Amino acid sequence: MKVVRYQIPKRLELSYMGRTQSVQPLGDDTYQLTDLEDDSQEIWSYSEVLSLLKMSETRRKDPLKAVSRSAARIRDGGLRCRSQLSSRQDDILDFRLALMYGIRDLDQNNVPIYAAGLDKPENRNAIKEVARQHYVRRPISDSVRGGSVKRAAFMPDGRTLFLYWERWITSDFDEMALADQDWKKGNRSNHGVPTRMRELMTQAVEEAYLTPTGPNVASALRRLTTLVNKENIFRIPSGLDPLVAVSHKTLSRHIVAAGATATSIARDGERWVANNLSRGQTDVRSLMIGEYVEIDECKMSLITVCKKKGWWQRLSEDERTALTEIEEIIRKRLWLLLMIDVATRMPLAWVITDAPSEDATRELFRMATRDKTKEKIIYGCETDPMPAVGLGSVKGDNGSGLRNSPVKTAALGIFAQTIDARTYHGIDKPYVERMFGTMESVLLNLIHGYTGRKAGQLKNYDPIKNGVIDVNELYGIITRYLVDEYPSEKHYGTNMWGARPLKVYERVNDQYGAILPPSDHDRRIHLGWKDQCTLTNEGVKALELPYQCDELQQISEKIDRKVTVFSDPDCMNEITILVKGNPDPFLGRLTMTTMKDLSATEAINLVAEIRAEDPSETFDFEARVARVRDERADHMATIALENKLPVSYTTFAAAKAKAAIVMRGQQVQSAKIPGTAQPGQIAQPEEIEGSRKVGEGFQPPIESTGSHEPDVVSKPENIDLGRPDIRGKLK
Repeated sequence: MKVVRYQIPKRLELSYMGRTQSVQPLGDDTYQLTDLEDDSQEIWSYSEVLSLLKMSETRRKDPLKAVSRSAARIRDGGLRCRSQLSSRQDDILDFRLALMYGIRDLDQNNVPIYAAGLDKPENRNAIKEVARQHYVRRPISDSVRGGSVKRAAFMPDGRTLFLYWERWITSDFDEMALADQDWKKGNRSNHGVPTRMRELMTQAVEEAYLTPTGPNVASALRRLTTLVNKENIFRIPSGLDPLVAVSHKTLSRHIVAAGATATSIARDGERWVANNLSRGQTDVRSLMIGEYVEIDECKMSLITVCKKKGWWQRLSEDERTALTEIEEIIRKRLWLLLMIDVATRMPLAWVITDAPSEDATRELFRMATRDKTKEKIIYGCETDPMPAVGLGSVKGDNGSGLRNSPVKTAALGIFAQTIDARTYHGIDKPYVERMFGTMESVLLNLIHGYTGRKAGQLKNYDPIKNGVIDVNELYGIITRYLVDEYPSEKHYGTNMWGARPLKVYERVNDQYGAILPPSDHDRRIHLGWKDQCTLTNEGVKALELPYQCDELQQISEKIDRKVTVFSDPDCMNEITILVKGNPDPFLGRLTMTTMKDLSATEAINLVAEIRAEDPSETFDFEARVARVRDERADHMATIALENKLPVSYTTFAAAKAKAAIVMRGQQVQSAKIPGTAQPGQIAQPEEIEGSRKVGEGFQPPIESTGSHEPDVVSKPENIDLGRPDIRGKLK
């Protein structure tokens, strides 16, 4: 198909990016663009100008379009469409247009149209008859007869009607020519306030109104009065007219002119302005389940108590009394960590902790990537919670438990990308921020111990005295809300259109699916608990629970028995074992069947419950064991005495006497033995008593030319070597 070529008119004015340029064709598909402010000129091609015209930000104005002075009068004010008029001006325009239809009917009936003729009763009645067919909002009347002027539309006199008629026909029947520029009436610039007074008003507002303490306009007005009095002290002696302080309304108008955003930044701070006056997000951020999630931590406006079921009853009376005295210290506010899926607005994980930390965030990741049927059964939920999903992109702020090296490393280990939002900018992660606000308004404020959104909000309520819910009960309430209540309510957020999150989850699951969760080994290695254990013939013990691995036992003699164990605290059925030098992980299975399907906390609590006993019963058990053992020992001693059995034990005195004899036999004799030499004297050059020469004696060097006869050593007969005197020493 042939490309259409558009004709660009001369002196066409284009406004874009703060610039206004006039277009002038030069021929050869080139155009000269002249800036109307600095008269700079540019040469553009036809395709460049056409691309500029197609931009949505470009506004164009054709100065050659034939318009009357009356139409130009309204358009010079910037109003070109009826939608730019107020409701009152729009109603007046409809009424005047209906009158013009009546005058046009007179003109078509060859009635001369002039100012005096439009004042004639017969002409005015004819105009009203036609106008009433086009304008039915209010009754049309000739003159005011008392009552409210708003209940009727009154016809102007003939001179005014003729003025409207001329403006209408000269503008080629443009209805906007009938509108008035009423919004320009009055002095809208400075209201007669001198320039020096405006400077003092600005100074007073800056000093007494734009402060974080939040003073009112009256404080700024009092400061302005003080500044005006000080100014008049110098003006009156100089022959200048004294300044008169403006009214409260004028000063308020001066503050409003500064802008609500600028005023809020000075009074409320940038953090409040960024969270309350910034634009939101209306685009679709995610299509798949788990593709984009948001996490955040929030301190709940609730007071919880430390009394746990079964623990308070085991305390003594003194311990209960001491605990009651410090009860206000023990009662505390907890933190809620929440992860929400943006595509479906379904909660993926929620954790309650006393303080944000790396461990709490890891638990949040573990809950999102595992099955949550256990929570459904424990807390009696009717709806199935979100299944285990993988995480594609995780967005959080700089909370102490979210932005740290272990959490970043763990997220990368499960193939998730982390995005850091700006500090104190709720618009960067609006979905989870909105979730916290919804939970507080519909759930937390109905729970005992609610503290309010800010200090002093609840006038006649003491949250500390009413904080009777423990952590387990609170977690159950939040779980039932996030599983049963919230997903079944209509959601009017972006891209939700009033649908329920549960139905959105079903639709997204059918159309796009979900991200595959990480493998069990990856979950345990990057999100689980790490421990160093020793491999034995029985297997490995992790958290004092026995695990076995057949593949690992087969090579146990060839590897280092110090292994690294990773366990999932949410389910202790299996563990991951890493061995030095082996690239593949090993799977260890729990062999104690009573601990299967339990979490680490449940397993520890089960063992603690089994081992727990009343302190008053401990003494009775220990005394009974000691008595039985003592009776058995006495009985054995009686049998040995009656049957003259050898004693199977040694007394302390007999053992001490034997030890003295043994130690005495092991002592070294320090006196010289006749016929022997002392240690260290054998190799001396001089003759030593007790040393004797053995062998052929000295041998000359090989290269020696001299003759040397070896010493001839006579072998004595009957040499007495002597014996040590050991008689009576070895008893």
